[in-house]
Amino acid sequence: MGLKKLIGYALSVLSFILIAGGTIGYTVEGQIDDVPTPNIEGFVFFSDEALPGNPAALFITADTTVKWDRDDIFMVIADENKKSQCDGIRANGGGFLQSTSDSQTCQYGDIGYEATATNGDNGLEWRVTEGEFYAGIGTKSGTLPAGTDLSLDYEVKLSAGAATYLFSFLTGIGGLGISRMK
Repeated sequence: MGLKKLIGYALSVLSFILIAGGTIGYTVEGQIDDVPTPNIEGFVFFSDEALPGNPAALFITADTTVKWDRDDIFMVIADENKKSQCDGIRANGGGFLQSTSDSQTCQYGDIGYEATATNGDNGLEWRVTEGEFYAGIGTKSGTLPAGTDLSLDYEVKLSAGAATYLFSFLTGIGGLGISRMK
């Protein structure tokens, strides 16, 4: 067997491994206990730290699911602008004013978030992208919090993105072509 055939077959096998591994993916799971819950009905409070982003979203997809153990809490993912808007309203005493008016800005029912979930059993699903995003929790309208802390279970499934599949496919075709050269 010639060197060209060996290189061609190696490229084809490598592309098959990348496609198979990318399709199967890798899952990371974890739990966060004792997350403090907000004490203002309906209003969202955000984490001070940004969530880890995915700068390689073109090559690797990261699908996140977060579940929690209470039904009086909702969860959101927001970009930096939305978080700043909500923090500004709260800093100006707007939490009370917002909860007594018809506005749903930064509250339960606001549609300006990247992802929203109201049921902890089904959980929040979000595809992680590049950028700064923040997790927020709030109590549902008309419901006061039933406790002071919350437990979160999360799962992040990493798999191949579109560019990885395209690169692997082209590598496999190229490998087959090289292996057929004389």
